[in-house]
Amino acid sequence: MEEFIERLLPVSIFNELVSKCDISRLTEIRLRAQKPLYFAENGRYQKLLPEYIVSDQDIKSVLAVATKSSLYAYNSSILDGFISYDGGIRIGISGEGVIKNGNLSSIKNITSLCIRIPHYIDIKDVRINELINHFDNTLILSRPGLGKTTLLRYMIRHLSDEGFNILVLDERGELSGMSMGKENINLGECSDTVLGIPKLQAYASQVRSMRPDIIASDEIFGEKEVECILDCIRCGVKILATVHSGDPEILKKNSIYNKLLQYVRYIVLIKGIGNIDKIIDLRRG
Repeated sequence: MEEFIERLLPVSIFNELVSKCDISRLTEIRLRAQKPLYFAENGRYQKLLPEYIVSDQDIKSVLAVATKSSLYAYNSSILDGFISYDGGIRIGISGEGVIKNGNLSSIKNITSLCIRIPHYIDIKDVRINELINHFDNTLILSRPGLGKTTLLRYMIRHLSDEGFNILVLDERGELSGMSMGKENINLGECSDTVLGIPKLQAYASQVRSMRPDIIASDEIFGEKEVECILDCIRCGVKILATVHSGDPEILKKNSIYNKLLQYVRYIVLIKGIGNIDKIIDLRRG
């Protein structure tokens, strides 16, 4: 992963990061124009240098590398708020929207980048291993940035190595870190990765063609995706997915997600990277 980070960042920033932190534990870098640069190791934020202020050129440099100097070619992704980069790195974007005919057509004057760096971490928690051994439809819940995707990778790999055929819907390349056809994050022997295909299309086409036992999806969102998942469950396919939510009771009160919870067995609540809060068995109330 270090080679991808080095390629992406300006030399001065990368060298300073290497001197300040363990790159293997780096989870996030935040560049904000005319403000100090912050980075996080395993979710803990700190300032790179008090005197270092991120320049417009720093942001332009990162964007040029991430888009291969063709920002326009990535416009549809940018409109969704991010750019996928090699190794599963995802770059969140904030800037000024351009509206044409009532619709968002592009984003200009990009002033903030949130560079999220994926990791595979062994989860030392007997409760998760028990869940894997008795797997049923599972949702992983937490607020953003607390390690849902990290836990999802761990479960995919171990379920896969148990012999389950797992279809990984990796629309943004973040789960597998796939680059040039190479999976940079080991997701196990029996996983199949669908890269860069919109999830709403992948659910239907890949269930028929790949015959998965389990579908893994990161950050499910909205009624259309929930309906796709319910169709898969009705076909006999299990689901393993993450949802942005800090409270399962709020999720139950949402008419869209409540329909999904009728078919879910386990909810895993997490409070930090590799740190499980509790596992709720919905069949036991």
